[in-house]
Amino acid sequence: MDKPTIFISHITEEKEIAKTLKEFLDKKFLKTVNVFVSSHEESIKLGDDWLSTIKKSMKDCQLIIIICSPISISRPWVNFEAGAGWVKDIPVIPLCHTGLTPGKLPVPLNSFQGGLLNNQDDITKVFSRIAELLNISIPDTEGKDFFEAVNSFEVKIQSGLLIKDTAFIYNLLYRQIELLKYSIYASTMKYELLGKIDIQNESIQNHNLNFNDTYNLFNVSLLMIHTQKKVFQVYHKDVHELVDNIKFLLSYNGIQIAPAVRELLNEMLFSVVKVDDWYDAINLMDRQTENKLREISIDMIKNEPLPPTRRSSNIINNYIAYYESLIYYQNWVVRFETEISNILKK
Repeated sequence: MDKPTIFISHITEEKEIAKTLKEFLDKKFLKTVNVFVSSHEESIKLGDDWLSTIKKSMKDCQLIIIICSPISISRPWVNFEAGAGWVKDIPVIPLCHTGLTPGKLPVPLNSFQGGLLNNQDDITKVFSRIAELLNISIPDTEGKDFFEAVNSFEVKIQSGLLIKDTAFIYNLLYRQIELLKYSIYASTMKYELLGKIDIQNESIQNHNLNFNDTYNLFNVSLLMIHTQKKVFQVYHKDVHELVDNIKFLLSYNGIQIAPAVRELLNEMLFSVVKVDDWYDAINLMDRQTENKLREISIDMIKNEPLPPTRRSSNIINNYIAYYESLIYYQNWVVRFETEISNILKK
């Protein structure tokens, strides 16, 4: 009589954990069941037709185990194999790992009763199902080496996911971060000095912010994407666009975000008031050309004793708020880029 076949479905990146599960089942069931893993040399031998062998194993199997992770559930092949099991009325058991739980499985995988790969109680349930096929008692699920191997693999996968998603976060926010740095430089530098700054390679941390130089906020932007916009207008718009992108990131559950990075992103969400506080007043003064409010403002900024001091009902207060927001965002950019760099260096 042929041995019952268990088909373990997995993606290439997770062949290590699929092989580990196969070897654990082989050991515990004393090879009384045929465990098929496409990436294992015992399942597909050199010279075999890979696709035909997989199709035959799926056709002959009595149980399908799907190795599910945040990566694998997005792959069509895994969903195809789960669907094939459902069509043929073959029991399908999704085993989740690396932060994914059965409750988070998408359709059609969430229609099957699943478990956690690193949970001994859930592995016991899998053993019980296999024992039913063999009409034998359930073997013990003690396996320190197996569960340690699963945990070790999860750490490796999570680290890889974190690096990949951190790179995605960096790339998504890159344009707004560079515009933010430009706004900080342009708010405090004359045109001739600004043109000498290599924003992409220069560390914003080294830029000395001086309140008396912030009159440059009234300069017209040199950026082609913001023609005829004043520097303060570019600055205000960019912060809002940056916050919108961050809202998207934080609302998307499929992204791994390091705790320190998440904290910085949340901090940025609540910082938008720092640019809204001064924007309307400065925008109004920029438009008042007849009474020369702009020229008066520039003189006040240039001649304000340092450190600048707020005064009751004085327009200087708006420019002090502007200056303080520059200091805040300079510090935020430095902290954000440091955290991103530390993760990507790994």
